[in-house]
Amino acid sequence: MKIFRKTQRRMTILPKLIIAFLLVVAPIYGIGLWMNQLGEKSVREELSKSLQSRVDFYLSSLEAGNEQLSGLLQQYAMDKDIQHAAFISNTMSIGTWTETVQRIQDKLQQIKYSSLYIKNVSAHILTLKRTISSNETISDTINPDYEAVASVAKLRGVGNYYWKDRLFMAVAYPGSDLPNMKETFALSIEINQETMKQSLQNFTDYKNAGAMLVNPENGWSLGNQADEGLTKELSDYLKSRPKDSADEGYKQISAGNSSYLVAYKRSAAFGYYLIAYVPSAEMLGPIYKYRLLLWLLSFVSLVFIVAYSYWLYQLIRKPLHRMITGFRKVEAGMMDPIPMPKSRDEFHYLFQRFNMMTNNLKVLIQEVYEQKLRAQTSELKQLQSQINPHFLYNTYFILYRLAKMHDNDSVIRFSQHLGEYFQYITRNGSDDVPLDAEIKHSRSYVEIQSIRFAKSRITVDFSELPEGYGDMRVPRLILQPFIENAYQYGLETKRRDGRIAVKMIELEGQLLISVEDNGERLTNDDLQQLEANLEKQRADMEYTGMLNVHRRLQIRFGAEYGVSVDRSEMGGLKATLRLPMPQSSGKPTELEDTVDAKGV
Repeated sequence: MKIFRKTQRRMTILPKLIIAFLLVVAPIYGIGLWMNQLGEKSVREELSKSLQSRVDFYLSSLEAGNEQLSGLLQQYAMDKDIQHAAFISNTMSIGTWTETVQRIQDKLQQIKYSSLYIKNVSAHILTLKRTISSNETISDTINPDYEAVASVAKLRGVGNYYWKDRLFMAVAYPGSDLPNMKETFALSIEINQETMKQSLQNFTDYKNAGAMLVNPENGWSLGNQADEGLTKELSDYLKSRPKDSADEGYKQISAGNSSYLVAYKRSAAFGYYLIAYVPSAEMLGPIYKYRLLLWLLSFVSLVFIVAYSYWLYQLIRKPLHRMITGFRKVEAGMMDPIPMPKSRDEFHYLFQRFNMMTNNLKVLIQEVYEQKLRAQTSELKQLQSQINPHFLYNTYFILYRLAKMHDNDSVIRFSQHLGEYFQYITRNGSDDVPLDAEIKHSRSYVEIQSIRFAKSRITVDFSELPEGYGDMRVPRLILQPFIENAYQYGLETKRRDGRIAVKMIELEGQLLISVEDNGERLTNDDLQQLEANLEKQRADMEYTGMLNVHRRLQIRFGAEYGVSVDRSEMGGLKATLRLPMPQSSGKPTELEDTVDAKGV
């Protein structure tokens, strides 16, 4: 029963209502959260693709420009004026030489002005050990810039060179890489890095965004160098990428306390990467605001759920708890009315009807309890009247046997004890007697039985009654029937060493009186039958002997008291009487006083 009650308390109406509310709200909130994350992911991908598209377009423009410059260099590598200056300058007149140099410089300037990204164009004529450039006239020696592109003579086609933080493109006269071929001349273009840097700074419209050209192999980079940590992170990332990975993509990279969305692509022709980066807060700022609003919505929803739960508690749970408390009090026998709620709802009606019910129950219980006491008193008298003839039958049989054996002394003593025995029964009309008197009467019964059985055959041991229990009022004849059963059913066939032990102990606020024997006739089936009879107590049973005592004790003290049986440690039956403390046994209830006053 306790397990069932605990199970009932696990899930009350209030948690069910809150769970039902959450089951309705949670899917809607979950779908909203999923839609927000899906939208954030979609926007992030679209922005990343847009940034990647810009990188593709800008890199394609750079490569197209570089291809154009490469074409111009290769075209002018075959220019007749440059070849004349390199091969037959010593046969030219001063005027022809001057005109040739001027035409070469004009052509170099045309190359320079063909692109904003060209800073200077030079023709290094190695046969003359002189340099003609677009910015200066012919020099007396080879320009030191030739050192940057000197290795181009060993290369067929255009080469790209990074030298002293400067970027060059160069081409040598065709055939310079052949064996035994002397170096003749080389054309070089110096890239205007400042112009490219400004162009990269205007790559995106976002604040703190930018782009850069990075060659992780030689450490060259061009672009906004405001965040060296970002440049290092990007370079390390590009270096650590597997060689077989894609040459373009986008990624989110953290540098310091900031996070950047990065798109990159590698130029297969020139070997460097074009990298565009935008702070995540700038590109995804609106999404972060929506996320903040979503968290705000979550907090507001939580506050609303708490407020809703508290409102339900006040509206339903609290009145229900008060009503359940009232019902539990009714179960415990307290018929106190419940204070009426202030609200005029269904609970007001239920509380009103509950109080009316408790008032009616008080009247009904008063009437039923009075009738029950009258019935119990009548039943008690009937049960006691049953036990007296039962014992009388046994004593007459004993007296008959003694007289038949012509044992006159035993007949005299037996008649004397028998007279005292019936004097105890008929001395007054009270149904209750002190426990001391009941024990003394049982001892007299033992004396009667000792006449029947020799002391060497059956011995009876009585323990001392605990202090304070002598004056306790108990029903008459509750101990003697168990001693009688021990004689009659346990030890009657035992010829010697029969033992009966009567023990009286106080345990957990109760008095336990046990009667046990060392009989050998008790079987497990008999013990189970006794336990079943004591537990069920059918209405059609004849209450004699042990059942009689059990029934009378329960009528007198309550269902938790009475008789229990078990196998004795000595081998026979052990019957235990469970009695309350004297404080609870000798005080009649108020209702009993009322019934007695009415003459029941």
